[in-house]
Amino acid sequence: MRTLPENQTQEELQEGAPAVDETTPGQEISSHSPRPRSKKRLVANICISFFSVLFILAGCASLWANAVLSGYQYVPDEEDQGQVSKAPIGNVNQTEEELGDAYMVDGLYHDDMVTNILLLGVDDYGSETVGRADSMLMVSLDRRHKKLKLTSFMRDTYVSIPGYNYYKLNTGYYLGALESINKGGSGNGAPLLVKTIEKNFGCDIDRYVIVDYAAFPHIIDALGGIEVELSAAEADEMNRKSGETGATEGLNQLSGAQARYYSRIRYCKYTDQETGEVYYDDYGRIRRQQHVIDTLIENFKDADAGQILSLANQIVPYLISNISPDEMLTLATDALTYMGYPMETCQIPNNELHIARRITDHSGVQDVLLLQTMDGTNTQEDTKLFLNRFIYEDSFPELAAFKLPSEQEDSASSDDTGTTSTSVE
Repeated sequence: MRTLPENQTQEELQEGAPAVDETTPGQEISSHSPRPRSKKRLVANICISFFSVLFILAGCASLWANAVLSGYQYVPDEEDQGQVSKAPIGNVNQTEEELGDAYMVDGLYHDDMVTNILLLGVDDYGSETVGRADSMLMVSLDRRHKKLKLTSFMRDTYVSIPGYNYYKLNTGYYLGALESINKGGSGNGAPLLVKTIEKNFGCDIDRYVIVDYAAFPHIIDALGGIEVELSAAEADEMNRKSGETGATEGLNQLSGAQARYYSRIRYCKYTDQETGEVYYDDYGRIRRQQHVIDTLIENFKDADAGQILSLANQIVPYLISNISPDEMLTLATDALTYMGYPMETCQIPNNELHIARRITDHSGVQDVLLLQTMDGTNTQEDTKLFLNRFIYEDSFPELAAFKLPSEQEDSASSDDTGTTSTSVE
């Protein structure tokens, strides 16, 4: 039997239950907050490796792609879930003249030349407990600006879930899965999570792909493992909980099972080998995932067509999506074009627009990321503008005009000195 969140009833989950006062920060968790980020590219997450398999497969041979892609689980949108998809997935050769300008749809920012696909790494999909979305990454295929954009959503972000109360963002998947099961469905929580992100951040999500984490070890093992530098604490954590032993402080060749657990370590600090910066909790976990992704992509580049086909045959059955087979083949056919686009990354919430706090609410005591500043100012609208500026750039006047606090300071400094400074996110 699938269970509700600990200490919760179905009634308490619905809107109307006592909500936490977001303007009361409570105990600050300063030891869990990151140091200011350097201006290098922000973090993606583990799901991109699965999507890369589909892209690279298409580059090998379209016939192979057609055969392999038929193995994923296509889940059309259920009628009672509403219309999750807003636009068909188009061919990369469609022009601006054909598709027109960007526009608002149902209060969401939208552009027919930008396809937003939400990738969800989910544990225990279809098991005796409701799966949870531990990784949430949105891939934006931006044909207007010819860019591939990756937005990683932090799971502890405290948001309003449609039809429910305030919870951590990834709880939206859990509650959606529970709804589906109660209605006799398959336990697919993606539609509610899509609505949650759309409601809170104002971006139009066109499709989603669910990736069962059971696929992850297959990828690593098929590519011969990955090299990772471990701290003593990370090695000890992995030996105790990954199911395999042998990890030591220093450079390690991790198996699939070990790499899977390494990507999810949360309670050991992470030290960036390049910059020396130290990160904790979810910040550290995302950066571990970044390292695994970077290593996988490099290994993909060295793999031959036979390896990639074998790998894809193992992975694709673990994919669940509302992308139709025809649309999936269109994506695969255009994969080489998209992979040739420059890649940009973004983290939501932005470090300037949130604070980490320990709060007490209807779920009990928990550590969350609040969309507000230290003085209690709500930053949800700024977060919405920040995200959509990243995705749609200057396609909307208010997005082009938006500036983060640091960018406003840079602009003021430029006005004072008569010189121009550029801030890169």
